[in-house]
Amino acid sequence: MAQAQNPVEEISQARPEILFAVGEWPPMIAENAIGYGILARRVSAVFEAMGYQVRYEFLPWQRAYQNTQRGEYAATFPWVWSDQRDKQVLFPRHPIARTRQKGFYKKSRFPDGLQIDDVADIKSLGLLPVGVASYWYEGVFRNHHIQPEIVTTSGAAWRFLEADRADIYFEEEDVGWFDIARILGDYAPERYATTGPVLSENMFVLFSRSHPEGVMLRDAFDAFMETPKGRDLCKQWDMCERAVKNHP
Repeated sequence: MAQAQNPVEEISQARPEILFAVGEWPPMIAENAIGYGILARRVSAVFEAMGYQVRYEFLPWQRAYQNTQRGEYAATFPWVWSDQRDKQVLFPRHPIARTRQKGFYKKSRFPDGLQIDDVADIKSLGLLPVGVASYWYEGVFRNHHIQPEIVTTSGAAWRFLEADRADIYFEEEDVGWFDIARILGDYAPERYATTGPVLSENMFVLFSRSHPEGVMLRDAFDAFMETPKGRDLCKQWDMCERAVKNHP
């Protein structure tokens, strides 16, 4: 007599797997976090509700993007729209989050605060920024002839700021506060403040143009997000009204 199959195994075999290429960006995505982080839990909830098993492979960020572009992975997240990426990968209509980039600075250096709502404002104020190589603000600095201190990791950037070797560091708000405590110590956030948002953009799951299921998964994701179940999920993230027909 054939051995009865474990019901869990039967369910597992019936659900197709989707493999995401991602990198470390705590608390949004982290290999050692519960559910792999805030945004990974969102993506898992969506695709599990769509009937998939979800698996993550952690890589350096640029390799995660490039390997998805080549079709080695079906998708990667989170990424903001750019004209170049729009030609290389598939963007859905529905974002999974919205980034809020702010300038972090030490209260002791600027006790009256910093009134900044654009990265370019730092030039007129004579501020020295520190930044991480290849991040979004490098082009802004270059266009406005701002000479930053460039380092290779966010940890190095925070230590520059802590040592008063720079005046300001731009980072996603939730990630910044998390990193201050993680890198500089539990009480370090008390020493810091932020500017207003200098950039706020939708963040997306990107699907591969080269993967055989890339187009199907992108379309299925968008269709699901417009169902009652999908809207119940995006309401929890305050993202339901952010679907875009055409990217800027």
